[in-house]
Amino acid sequence: MRLIANLIVGFCVVLVVTGPALSGEWRDGAPSSTGQAFAAYSVLGDEIYIAGGAGISTPQSSFEAYDMIGDIWRSMPSLPMGVQQAAMASVNGRLYLSGGYLAESRGPDNAQFWVFDPAIGFWVRGPDMPSARAWHQMVGINGLLYVIGGVGPRAERVFVFDPIAENWETLSVSLPIQRTAVSLVVLDGEVFVIGGREANGAPSARVDIFNPGTDQWRLGPQLPEARAGSGAAVLGGRIHVVGGEQVSPPRTFTTHYILNSAKTDWELGTPLNTPRHGVAAGANGDRLFIIGGATGPGVFTVFTISDLVSVYVP
Repeated sequence: MRLIANLIVGFCVVLVVTGPALSGEWRDGAPSSTGQAFAAYSVLGDEIYIAGGAGISTPQSSFEAYDMIGDIWRSMPSLPMGVQQAAMASVNGRLYLSGGYLAESRGPDNAQFWVFDPAIGFWVRGPDMPSARAWHQMVGINGLLYVIGGVGPRAERVFVFDPIAENWETLSVSLPIQRTAVSLVVLDGEVFVIGGREANGAPSARVDIFNPGTDQWRLGPQLPEARAGSGAAVLGGRIHVVGGEQVSPPRTFTTHYILNSAKTDWELGTPLNTPRHGVAAGANGDRLFIIGGATGPGVFTVFTISDLVSVYVP
């Protein structure tokens, strides 16, 4: 697989925006044992949990935790099924996994919802989402879970899960421009929906900001260039967006964008050491972590899945 990956990287165009980059460097972390792309992921405590992901024939059912302080991996109880392009988020010390494509899927037909409590150590089936969803993202904020973007019935709508009441709500407001493969982060109590693929498959530079207190959307600062499948996390109170892809013409990227302190524009950060998309991302202390993904875009994804861990130190 590494040989195939190297060959495909050879003809993927790596686009780097010109101009001075902010200081900082990328270092190598301990590689994972399996490699992941299009996996669900979430930060809980000092660890990034990564579940499922694309496989050559069927989606993966692997579940691993990466210790961001110790730079070590540990295996976790496997998922009840193989799944890719699902979403995972944490709230109140638990991990939640929603939707995605199952091994037998022919479309976005999975509304399953699973709960993992690290103190117990196994997956428990929760109440299904209001409708199936895949290629979406999910975040925890104010004790609730928000499902945004993706494909499936009513995919333009925001689903909200209350872990205490164990019930779902479908908000009346919709994502202004429906997209898949978005990046989702929370900054100052608001949800930033970054980039993604539009309905025609083209990558998007759009940033929409959702206020869960008012259920209102507003337009954020557009990315310098359109991206889908980027990794995004908040480090030092600023959003970092790393890597990504476009399908036509096929490209993966090393670019690294950082939202300025005023939240009005993006600055250029140190490029990622290897172009990738479909990555997992998280931050801890003063370090940003980009894990796995694939070096090849589109149909080449499953043949170029990466085990790399890249650590950014400002």
